[in-house]
Amino acid sequence: MININYDLKTINDKRNIIKVKLFETSRIKSDNFTNISNYDLNILFKLYDEIFLESWFHHNFKGKIKFTLSRQLTRSAGNTRTKKNIAISKPEDIEFEIKISLNHLTDFDKVDRYKYVGGIVVKNKLDSLMLIFEHELCHVIEFLIYKKSSCRKKPFKNLIYGLFGQTESTHKLVSATEINIQKYGYKPGDKVDFEYEGKVLRGIITRINKRATVMSLDINGNYVDSLGNHYMKYYIPLNYLSKKAEF
Repeated sequence: MININYDLKTINDKRNIIKVKLFETSRIKSDNFTNISNYDLNILFKLYDEIFLESWFHHNFKGKIKFTLSRQLTRSAGNTRTKKNIAISKPEDIEFEIKISLNHLTDFDKVDRYKYVGGIVVKNKLDSLMLIFEHELCHVIEFLIYKKSSCRKKPFKNLIYGLFGQTESTHKLVSATEINIQKYGYKPGDKVDFEYEGKVLRGIITRINKRATVMSLDINGNYVDSLGNHYMKYYIPLNYLSKKAEF
């Protein structure tokens, strides 16, 4: 399996074949689908195994792979996990869990810009899903070969380029942070006012996700900066913030 290398035309042709079969056999019926389930990820895996991997998993893999759509993945588009003892596990005891971020799929069109997965422009949700899936599948393959996996290192990069033509290990998709920055106009480093337990407090935004993380000066705070200033940390909905602070 490690020696499979496709040219870019072959890769694109195989992806198109997968799309057609996916439309025929899953709940996914269009490039910008509205319905998807964990079962659809199982179908996608079987198609990738058949069309890209010459059914290697079907004929050789004795373990288990669980596929999950996750709302908990907010920063990464996908995640692959296995037990730490994979190097000494029996083939039939090896288990993987691949999680795909549902957030990155549902938020795909909420910001108008180019999106990338693995260095490749993705124009719709299905392209995004497939390339994220390819990335996670390469983690599984690398775990099986080397008993460890890192997308930052050369073996992984060679593997994912040879199989799927992906040139980068990171993705540039739409995050909750980007959506909230666009919607509310706040960004990390902004100084803000907010109300907490009947008091108006002031602080600095250090992170934005679904809520803003705000650090506010407080002599009793548990967080200390390099100058010895103490802060309390607050998690505040962005619509509760005001940018009127002057300090």
